Amino acid sequence: MAFLLLLFLLLRLRAAAAVDDVPPSRCAAATFQPPTVPGAEVLSIEAEERRDVATAPFFMFPGVSGFDICDVKVYLTHPGTEDKVLVQTWLPLDQESWNGRYQATGGGAWATGFFDPFLGPAAKTGYAASATDGGHEGLDASWALKPDRSIDWNLLQNFASRSLADQVYVGKSITEQFYGRAPHHSYWNGCSQGGRQGYEIAQKYPGLLDGIHAAAPAMDFVNMQMGLFWPQVAMKEAGTWLSQCEYSYFMSRAIEECDILDGVRDGILEDPELCTFEPGKLVGDKIECNGEVVEITPAMADVVQKYWQGPTSPFGSRLWHGFPIGTTSDMAANITIDAQGLRSSNPHFVASSTIRHLLIKDPSFNISKLSYTDYLGNYNLQAFKEAGGKLLTWHGTNDNVIPYQNTVQYRKRVEANMGGPKAVNEFYRLFIAPGVEHCGLGAGPVPNDPLQALVDWVEKGEPPERLEAETENAKGERITRELCPYPKKSKYMGIGDGFRASSWACEGGEEEEEEKVEGKADFLGGLKDRLVQVGVGLGLSIG
Repeated sequence: MAFLLLLFLLLRLRAAAAVDDVPPSRCAAATFQPPTVPGAEVLSIEAEERRDVATAPFFMFPGVSGFDICDVKVYLTHPGTEDKVLVQTWLPLDQESWNGRYQATGGGAWATGFFDPFLGPAAKTGYAASATDGGHEGLDASWALKPDRSIDWNLLQNFASRSLADQVYVGKSITEQFYGRAPHHSYWNGCSQGGRQGYEIAQKYPGLLDGIHAAAPAMDFVNMQMGLFWPQVAMKEAGTWLSQCEYSYFMSRAIEECDILDGVRDGILEDPELCTFEPGKLVGDKIECNGEVVEITPAMADVVQKYWQGPTSPFGSRLWHGFPIGTTSDMAANITIDAQGLRSSNPHFVASSTIRHLLIKDPSFNISKLSYTDYLGNYNLQAFKEAGGKLLTWHGTNDNVIPYQNTVQYRKRVEANMGGPKAVNEFYRLFIAPGVEHCGLGAGPVPNDPLQALVDWVEKGEPPERLEAETENAKGERITRELCPYPKKSKYMGIGDGFRASSWACEGGEEEEEEKVEGKADFLGGLKDRLVQVGVGLGLSIG
């Protein structure tokens, strides 16, 4: 009996010793020293071990689950600004799960970062990934207006560029401290506002990252907001508010007429600029919308023409890009129809928030008062190229928020500054995705994994000659394409299945004449001038 008791005590002691031998988790605040961030001061660091993490679906991004992370939150401030900025980094918990890379993620609308929806997929696939809030919350611009109705220039500077660099400095430092070695390559991944942010880093912080994936970039951001609001002005001036059903009739008839121009009837306009459909030819047609018969009027046709054309001066010069034929009206040209059938303006929230909070500086301003009379950048990436950076962008022709022509125009201006298409293609490639809407969806094939194409370019020296893309149409039929690097365009070879990438080839590549946008909106009191004077440094956002 005494022997058994002694054996029991020895086993207990051995078990206790074994527990003591288990190293404590490195996922603790004490593991991390404050990262060095130029112009900023770290306030605090928090760390939490999280297992079996799950993120909810967001927009077109599916939720992910079943992965373990060390969730690190670093709070910092820029002395003299009284801001408090969060940089959150998700680190795959096990060394074996980390792919050795770091990924900085972007935001959207007026949000500097989106956190879980973007951090989840990155960490799930092995990246150490970070996001930042820029010191503010919300998707609209309300955070940029102080209670006294003055603009918060410090937060606006965070949003424009400063917090993007802060995020990378913090994220890379936290990653190195946790794993004991620095990431061998670092990337940016973003779309829309996140795309603009990627370009901002390329221009202002050219040596900070190895590769940048910037899709559907919201460049020339302030000007873009006025372009996004233009369809509402066009409808007000015409006294005609088109329902989505009515606009869809114009769009479907245009696609029906122009679809064959690329050689394949698939509901996708390979090059919308080749379509010269005239909305006026539909005047007098009768269609059914919401159980009622509607006759197409000249005013309706005029509104659609202005939607596609974009705002112009009284002398006909273009002020901003229109929305290409094929885009839906549910974003920029949306309206509200009440129970009595009364129609009214329902503009995109990003545009209306920009006007209220930054231009008028009155959150309660009735933007339906704006009329046609209210409508009366930096393109050098040399430092980014010299730093060895690679920039990959794709943009859908059916983008119903940011016209793809904006990105094409930027690319052309870079070519003009840096030696033409061949020289620019060495470090910056643009792919146009026919039929694809904002950041995805739509009728056209969406790029499968553009970030991996960027990784292969950076790490293997394999520049992307094509981007594989695919989608499934309303009939359940699979459509594949290989998107071509600008200025090449995809052309159907005339034989084979038009739904298959093998039946298409990339052709062209000659320099094209730059589309001229001769004017700019004055922004109701010169916001653009104020941005420049204060030195907010929106850069690409201002143009």
